[in-house]
Amino acid sequence: MRTFYSEPFCSLNIMQPVQQAMGFWQRQGLSQYCRLVREQLENAMLRSSRPHGLIIREQNANGVKAEMLYWEQDAPRRYVLYLHGGGYVLGSIDTHRELAAQIARVADARVLVIDYRLAPEGPFPAGLNDTEQAYRWLLEIGVPPEQIALAGDSAGGGLALALLQRLRGKGLPMPAAGVFLSPWVDLTCTTPSLDTNAATDLLLNKPQMQSFARVYAGNQPLASPGVSPLFGDFEGLPPCLIQVSRQELLLDDAVRLNETMEKAGVICKLSKWSQMPHAWQLLHRYLFQADEALKEIGEFLQQRVKAD
Repeated sequence: MRTFYSEPFCSLNIMQPVQQAMGFWQRQGLSQYCRLVREQLENAMLRSSRPHGLIIREQNANGVKAEMLYWEQDAPRRYVLYLHGGGYVLGSIDTHRELAAQIARVADARVLVIDYRLAPEGPFPAGLNDTEQAYRWLLEIGVPPEQIALAGDSAGGGLALALLQRLRGKGLPMPAAGVFLSPWVDLTCTTPSLDTNAATDLLLNKPQMQSFARVYAGNQPLASPGVSPLFGDFEGLPPCLIQVSRQELLLDDAVRLNETMEKAGVICKLSKWSQMPHAWQLLHRYLFQADEALKEIGEFLQQRVKAD
């Protein structure tokens, strides 16, 4: 199974620039390291194409650069606010456009994918503020909250959870559902799978995650709920779907998130997949398991999120 997906990952040439940048980090500091990783990975990361038939509408979502993606002019008014991964220092609309487009397809929805601010230039709470503004924009243009879901992968999953908690804390209308793909929700980096799965995760490594976490948190403690939403308030959150690989570093983040949600009475489904890389849904062109995961996402969103 591993050889089935090793070729696409090797073709991205991700690990070599990360390893080169690690030496720079030791010499120059965290902020410079994160900037260097972002610069070196821009050409190495999986970049999305613009699939034929996809409708793309550029948007200014309360000052946040965004794109609305959907497949038919008369697509149902079911909406997903999608937050890309990248450790809070990497990623963009470009790197995740294709995944967002596939979610639009399987969920029969319109997906708003945004460029939220990244660390080190935009540490916490800049990115969270941007996601809140994008959600408010959907409400302002007349989308009912029961027709909206939040979704994200990796750091984007953590950001989506933090936004749910912020909305609940402010008494704002809650979206109908949440989808978390390999979510990073504990930036203290103390979960056991960060060590026990070190040999089976082809993409992530603990030292890199620790450096990203410190840069993103800024002056905030890593265990503060806004930075690490696993330690936040889960009361009253909407139904959620969590997908994670049994072999990735963030396995225990997902397991602990599911346990915490269930204790709080939140309807939650944890879906574990074997022998998959971190955020494998990005590789739907290479892995049939990614297509299967996307189908599960689509079924969940169509069941939980209304469309007019």
